[in-house]
Amino acid sequence: MFAALAAIGALSVMTYRSAVRDAVGQHSVQQLAMVRTAAIGVQEQLQGLDGVLRQFGSMPSVQNIELPYLGRRIADAFGATPPSVIRYIVRIDASGRTYTWSPNGELQDNGIQSQPEPGMWDALADPTAPRRERVSAPWWMRDPTDHLRAITIPIYRTAPSTNEPAPRNDFTGVLAVVLDLNRLVQIYLEPAVTAMGDPRYAFSLTSPSFAFTVRNGHDVAPIPVDEHQHTEQQGVAVVEEPDGRRVHAWAKLDAGGETWLVSSAVPYAAVAGMAGQAAFRQLLLTLLLLISIPVAGWFAVRRQQRAQVAQRDLERRLADAQKMEAIGKLAGGIAHDFNNMLTAILGYASMIQEDAPARSAIRDQALQIRRAAENAAALTHKLLAFSRRQVLQPGLVDFRSMLGNLLPLVRKAAGEDVSVTTHIGEELWPIVGDSSQIEQSIINLAINARDAMPKGGTLQISAHNAPFPDGQPRDDFDVRPGDYVQITVTDSGIGMDDATRARMFEPFFTTKAPGHGTGLGLSTVYGFIRQCGGYIHAVSAPGQGTSIELLLPRASATTPATAMTPSPALSRVPRGKETVLVAEDEEGVRQLAVETLMRSGYDVLSAEDGVAALRVAGSHDGPIHLLVSDVVMPGMKGPELAERLRALRPGLRVLLISGYAADVVTPGDLRQAKLLSKPFSPAALSAAVRAQLDEPLSSKPASQG
Repeated sequence: MFAALAAIGALSVMTYRSAVRDAVGQHSVQQLAMVRTAAIGVQEQLQGLDGVLRQFGSMPSVQNIELPYLGRRIADAFGATPPSVIRYIVRIDASGRTYTWSPNGELQDNGIQSQPEPGMWDALADPTAPRRERVSAPWWMRDPTDHLRAITIPIYRTAPSTNEPAPRNDFTGVLAVVLDLNRLVQIYLEPAVTAMGDPRYAFSLTSPSFAFTVRNGHDVAPIPVDEHQHTEQQGVAVVEEPDGRRVHAWAKLDAGGETWLVSSAVPYAAVAGMAGQAAFRQLLLTLLLLISIPVAGWFAVRRQQRAQVAQRDLERRLADAQKMEAIGKLAGGIAHDFNNMLTAILGYASMIQEDAPARSAIRDQALQIRRAAENAAALTHKLLAFSRRQVLQPGLVDFRSMLGNLLPLVRKAAGEDVSVTTHIGEELWPIVGDSSQIEQSIINLAINARDAMPKGGTLQISAHNAPFPDGQPRDDFDVRPGDYVQITVTDSGIGMDDATRARMFEPFFTTKAPGHGTGLGLSTVYGFIRQCGGYIHAVSAPGQGTSIELLLPRASATTPATAMTPSPALSRVPRGKETVLVAEDEEGVRQLAVETLMRSGYDVLSAEDGVAALRVAGSHDGPIHLLVSDVVMPGMKGPELAERLRALRPGLRVLLISGYAADVVTPGDLRQAKLLSKPFSPAALSAAVRAQLDEPLSSKPASQG
């Protein structure tokens, strides 16, 4: 490495002179472009002012010095925002009386007598001399300084006046615009110098780095003398000056009847220093490369290894997610079909029980069928919860108040030998969720904790606000950005190993003895939390207890509050005389619904799908008061059928039935009609039909909810 550094150093020394020459050449080009651009800008500025001055001098009020009008004429001629290079405007009559105005037309000097310079005054007054403007530093300036110059033109009366109705074309004095050369330098040179990015090029009018020179035909130079006798119109040279060599660039321009020189001179040592700095930076870069390449290679290998580990972790998480999704789809599909069967079983068992004589064997047998069907319905409900297809009633939930009411049930579920404590954070946010499902989830977690502490222990339920503005990556999932409430249920039980923890949310997976658990408790909680848009995570180790963390999204200000009211016990089945159209593709459920409603006194029409329902409704002459439709049917879904029938019959009410929600029943569909979950009993169907028929009609179209 040291030999390589020595070789690089020798090479840097050998190429230093070449680098200096290249730097000087490049800098010379930049200098020349800078002064040439400034010269063009100055020339355009002066020529524009000269044109305005000549046009202004042709006005009668200017030729005759009509003071009441001149101020307004000046303001009009030089604009509401005059060029910043103009200091003031001067008019001197033939006798030497001087009048001065600001660029906005305000009179400053009113007829002050001045002594003209004979030679210049005679040249201007000579009618045979060429009439041209002159740039000078005349005697009549209000504040004669080195950086003020004037463009002066002679004025001859060419327009009539009150006293001279026939103008004699005689000399009436001069008209001049006084310029601030410092402003010219600032406007046309400072941006270019600033762009070069080196504070050593800072300048002023009298700085040795820049010359802003005016030369007339007699080689008189009112501003710094042109020491280098520039003969070419523009160019670059390396010149010797008292303080050393300089890289000198210049450009000439013609304006105001004079020759102007714009030049810049930069110390040669400064340019060479830039080349030296460049060579040093090149050497430093080489050193850094010799050191950084091996280090970068080591970091690249480490990064590749970490990427491989992360890739394997992502593949594992994807496989777990796909497995859970596949199990969920299977469980949801089975539960959906099973719900249709259970609806028929539960409904007909209820009818048999209702029709059978009191205290008969048939009545008792029907009761046993009902109980078995209700237990099976509870099982399908858990499967739908895991697959995230259960029908929820989400709303705003105050967990602090909920836990206060739920705590007695939690203590009962945990058992007397388990100490239950709570810790709720200050100003806990409301959350979005189905209050009944949140309660059931806490009870399920308490039961699991009790089973993990056969000899007793402690159970703590805590909740606090958990904002994640940038999200958060975790082992099992990535939390999306947002505000959440974290509910943690922690026990001091036996804990879980990694293999058990990896499968804890799978349905039917349990570590309990046969007959002591279905394995659906945690899977139900998992499905509900994910369906609400939240996350669930477990932290556990053998002998160190288990913490189940629930992240539920924070409710917004527009989230409606949930009102959980218990269903009243029906003393009798509600009846009616209205016409009801039943659309259901499952024959057993359809026949049950038709028979139930006919028993309750309704006039019932039935159809096996949406298309048939449209046909039946079209052929029915009388009114149809209510549509009872399954959500999922072949060819046409229930919400679409309801929308089309409401367009034909605006007074139609709708009751949807389904054992399958989430991605099938959208929020818009739920706003259009009431929803009855399968499986349902005949009494529940009759009550839902009566309640929907008694509901006042909305003034809005069905499509608007």
